[in-house]
Amino acid sequence: MTPREVAFRVLLDGAVASRGDYFAALVGSDRSLAELLVSGTTKWLRLIDEVIASHANRRLSSLDPRVLWALRLGVFQLLFLGIPPHASVSTTVELLRHRGEKGFVNGVLRSVDRLRGHIELPGVETDPVGYACLRFSYPEWIARLFIERFGLGSGLRLCEFGNHPAPITLRVNGLKTSRDQVIRRFEREGIVAEPGPVPGSVRLLKGASVTSLPGFDEGEFVVQDASAMLVSLVVGARPGESVWDVCAAPGGKTTHLAEMMEGTGTLVATDIDGARADMVKEALARAGHTFAQVLVGDATGPLPEGGAFNLGFNRILLDAPCSGLGVIRRNPDLRWMRRESDIPSMSSRQSRLLSSVKRYLRSGGVLVYSTCTLTREENEDTWLEFLRHNVDMVPEDPGEALDAESARMLADSPFSGPGYRYILPHLSGSDGFFIARARRA
Repeated sequence: MTPREVAFRVLLDGAVASRGDYFAALVGSDRSLAELLVSGTTKWLRLIDEVIASHANRRLSSLDPRVLWALRLGVFQLLFLGIPPHASVSTTVELLRHRGEKGFVNGVLRSVDRLRGHIELPGVETDPVGYACLRFSYPEWIARLFIERFGLGSGLRLCEFGNHPAPITLRVNGLKTSRDQVIRRFEREGIVAEPGPVPGSVRLLKGASVTSLPGFDEGEFVVQDASAMLVSLVVGARPGESVWDVCAAPGGKTTHLAEMMEGTGTLVATDIDGARADMVKEALARAGHTFAQVLVGDATGPLPEGGAFNLGFNRILLDAPCSGLGVIRRNPDLRWMRRESDIPSMSSRQSRLLSSVKRYLRSGGVLVYSTCTLTREENEDTWLEFLRHNVDMVPEDPGEALDAESARMLADSPFSGPGYRYILPHLSGSDGFFIARARRA
C-alpha cells in the first residue's frame, strides 16, 4: 500500500495505538509520510472537523466513516503539508471505492482549497476556551483545565506546545560510555546531535530511527525525555542500597537507577502487566544490568514474601499511572482518548499505591512520587492527602537532590509546595511532570 493508504487504514480501523504493525512494510520517506499523516490528522482533528463542517452540506455524524476519514486526511494535507492541491485532492479521492463517495469528497476538498486559511475563531478574550479548542485542536475540558489552572497566557502556550513535534532525547549509559563519545560517534555517521539539558543526555537535532543508531544494541543509551531523567535523579539511588521501582515499564527509569547503583545492592522493578514487565527485562538486559530483579504484580495487593520486601527499601520510586496530559505532544491521540471522568478513579488508585508502597520504606528511606500529568487531583491533592495521613513522612524539596544544571529545569516552574515541584512543558521545553519527595522519619 502507499503511505496514504496505510495512514487511511490506521485511522479508519482505529489502530493508532498499534500503528507500528501497519507501518512495518514501509521504509524511509514513505514511512515518515504515513506517520506524519496519522499523527497530524489525529492531532488537528477538532480544527479539521470544523473546516469540513463549514464546507460540506451534510452533518459529519451522517457520513460513512470511510468518507469522513478520507476528508480528514485530505483537509490535513491541504492545510498543513503544503502539498500541491491537485495532488492532495486526487490521492485522497482514490482512497474511496464508489463514484458517489469520490464526487462528494472531491467537491468538499476543492471548496476547502478555494478558501484555504480562512477559519472563523472565537474571540480569545470573550471565549478563551472556545478559542483554544479550535485554534489548537483540543477537547473543551483539557483547554479549560489548562487555562483555569495556569492562567490564560500559560494555558494557551501549553495547548500550543502540545502540538509541537517532540524531539528525541537519549540518556547515555555512563557505565559504558560518555556523552561526548556518543555525540562524536553519531557525527562520524552523519547524525546531528547536541548535549541535552540534563547531564548525560543527548538531543538529536534530526529525526532518526533510534534502534538503528550506533550503540543502541550495545546498550550505550536509552530513549528518555529530560523530565523523566530528573525523576530518577531526585530518587538519588546509591551503590549498595535497596531500591524499588514500583510501576517500572517500559524501563527507562529502572535502567537509570541501575546505572546510579553501579550494579551493586538490590534493585526490584515491578509492573502489573506481564508484557510490560518483559519490556523492563529487555531494557535492563540491553544496558547490561544483570543484578536487577523484575517481578509481575499489583503493588496495591499482596507482594512477594521474603527478601527485600521483608527487609524494606532505602528508596522507592512510584512513577504512577496517570492521565498523561504532560506528554500530549508525544501522544497526539491521547487528547481524544482521555476523559475528564477518568481523573477521579486515577487519583484514587494513585492514593492506594502511595499508601501501599510506603509500608515497605525503611526508617530514613526516601519515597519519590511522580506523574507525567498536570491535573491538581492526580498531583498535589493526592500528595498532600498522603502527607496528612502519614505524619512520619517529611517532605523534602526535590530540587535539593539535584545538581545545579538539572535543578534549573525545576526552578523555572512557579508551581511548587511541600516536597513537590512541577515541570511545565512550555517553560522547560521538555515533558510535563510532577515530582514529589519525602523521607520517612
